[in-house]
Amino acid sequence: MFDAEFPRLNRIEQLLQSRDHAALETLVIEEMPKGLLSEPTLDAARVLRQNATVVFLASLAVENLPKPFRFQAWLAVYQSIVRGEPTAELGALPGRHPLRLIAEAVVRKTAIDAAALKKGHGLLEDWCHAAELAIDQLRLDLVEQIVRELVRRKPGVQDWLRFTQVLIARHNHIPQTADTGALGRAYSCIRDHLIARQPAVDKVRSRLALYVSQCHFKAGNYSAAIEAAQLVTAEKQRIHAAFDISRSHCFLGDLDQALVWLDRVVELICAPQGLAQTSQPEHPIRTGKASPSAKRSRTFDPQQASRALVALQNALEPVGKKAFLVSGTLLGFHREGGLLAHDKDIDVGIIGWEDQYEVVNALLQSGQFGMDLRRLHGRKTYHIPVRHIGTGVCIDIFVYHEEGGKLVTGVQSDFGYLQKFAFTPFGLHKTGFLGIEFYVPDDIERNLAENFGNWRQSDPDYISHLQSPSTVDVGGKVFQIVGRIRALEAINEGKLEKLSRVIQIMTEHQDRPGGMSAHTLELLQTAYDQRTVAEVA
Repeated sequence: MFDAEFPRLNRIEQLLQSRDHAALETLVIEEMPKGLLSEPTLDAARVLRQNATVVFLASLAVENLPKPFRFQAWLAVYQSIVRGEPTAELGALPGRHPLRLIAEAVVRKTAIDAAALKKGHGLLEDWCHAAELAIDQLRLDLVEQIVRELVRRKPGVQDWLRFTQVLIARHNHIPQTADTGALGRAYSCIRDHLIARQPAVDKVRSRLALYVSQCHFKAGNYSAAIEAAQLVTAEKQRIHAAFDISRSHCFLGDLDQALVWLDRVVELICAPQGLAQTSQPEHPIRTGKASPSAKRSRTFDPQQASRALVALQNALEPVGKKAFLVSGTLLGFHREGGLLAHDKDIDVGIIGWEDQYEVVNALLQSGQFGMDLRRLHGRKTYHIPVRHIGTGVCIDIFVYHEEGGKLVTGVQSDFGYLQKFAFTPFGLHKTGFLGIEFYVPDDIERNLAENFGNWRQSDPDYISHLQSPSTVDVGGKVFQIVGRIRALEAINEGKLEKLSRVIQIMTEHQDRPGGMSAHTLELLQTAYDQRTVAEVA
């Protein structure tokens, strides 16, 4: 809904920050005939939380549009947000207008008095705009207050549907790091009062149940997340609900139930309608390693990745921290003399959990990297995902621990498991790469052999978490979970070779506890056969 607007809005934001007025003027002239001064474009800027861009576009609209009433209101609101205090323009809005009430609470960083909200006066559209502002500024507590006030006013079914659509449109743009407890309660409250025997209502109630589950999950209330997800009834959402139930069980440490529900996901996806859904670009299943608050780049650009890696080394060198090349990044360096074109991210390592705080602090102090600080778990930290802000490139920092005579690192997945990998202890030495000096293991070829086996042979479909000789507890329950997730990824991405390998590997380990049943393997094989036939056709 908003994605098409993001590229030009990001460009405007960059030009505003750099004060490149000439380039900004050129861009505005080019984009003006393309609906630049439209409410959908301003809405997208608000979703991105680009406050300066909102003020800029609203100012242009007020100066150039014959009836800029809505833009005047948003200009007053966002000027106040940028300045950090209510402006005279915001004070000119009606005192009981919902948007003004919420805007003042946002600017002052306070709660809103229930009695004041009760006196609020406006159309449903005004309450919708107030809720949008609360979500966009991550004041999800205010969304809950708005919903409870609407409950008191007893809106009809159609009004509830219109209001809920506002929340649904923004749900996937809420950062992973946001505290969503209040939003989950708001969704539950709407669902409790949105009752009618209508197919459209049933679908919305089902989606709300899914969102309640996601909010509970983000808040760490995994049992409540499971309970909410089991209320999902819509066919297109049941796959995602089953996946979320499995993930919640994994976070609770119940790997057996996590496996049961992953097999349910396989069953739902491999049904004809499920396979049809996976061909859609917005299929909901999200798998893989944890990522920072921003999404991973869809394509890996070695040139941009090189820039991100150099920035990381430059940030760490002054504080004497030794991040060294590992995994696919080390492979690209040693075999290709550069980063692998088919890679997904950058991999570096640090030895010893004690350095994680200084490393993260140096990266944050540089102003060039973003990360979720909840990923730091002291002695239990094995994996820290960070993102280079300038390029959007993701960097996985693997923390190596001395365990049982090995150097052990691991992937702490956003699915809830820790998968470990063990290497022969190694030292570090400096070498030239990308025009500066980096650290690498002192026995690169042994390290690569332990990670990839035959590392000299290029293999873009290599599944490191299932095929790496360094994998700890091959065939164990974590391994079984990883196998199912990689199978789902392969179906999602249409990677038949990868799916074939997963089937083969999981067949080899089907007799282990938690191994795939013959039925589940047959479902995956059928999916592979159908996709193969479709490609040939």
